[in-house]
Amino acid sequence: MTYLRNQPYDDGDFPAFAAIREQFGFLPNFFPAQTLRPDFVDAEINLMAAILLKDGALARRQKEYIFLTCSAANLSTYCVTAHCEIVRMLGLEGPDPEQIAIDHAHAKIALADKALLNFCSKFNKQPAKIGEDDIEVLRTYGFGEQHILEAIVTVGFAQFANTVAFGLGTVPDFHNRRIQEELGKARAVQLGIHLPAVG
Repeated sequence: MTYLRNQPYDDGDFPAFAAIREQFGFLPNFFPAQTLRPDFVDAEINLMAAILLKDGALARRQKEYIFLTCSAANLSTYCVTAHCEIVRMLGLEGPDPEQIAIDHAHAKIALADKALLNFCSKFNKQPAKIGEDDIEVLRTYGFGEQHILEAIVTVGFAQFANTVAFGLGTVPDFHNRRIQEELGKARAVQLGIHLPAVG
């Protein structure tokens, strides 16, 4: 389940795990992989609750879309597969979460949401290239200061979760063939590996 040698744990020592199971319908491997530091687990759960789990200026759906888009761009199979299932479990209306993760530009979502995801994609990959013009584009689509702040922090949280999942070697909670294939191809391109043609 992880690269680290975690000791068996007692659920009673991690009361937040029950709340996560209730919220998501499962306990993501991401959290039990860190039981060596219960304070880290508690801090991350509180951070996730504040940033991702509540509607704020941005709706929960928009935050999940940001998380999916950034995690896919960062090639985090773990985070993308987990959040595809979370979107389904929450019954969030819209296109398949895989479509958002792989190619939000062609998904059937509002133009404002596409603009938001375009901004978040750029910020995720090229943060030093974000400028006042990028923020102004979001304003033209009706996003206010709090929306933009929440988007920026959600991108940062996605990067944090992706990095920790990679470092821990967290095994995906779910098998998602489409995501594994698409991110596998993207990873091969990044590494300059030529995959054989199928068929």
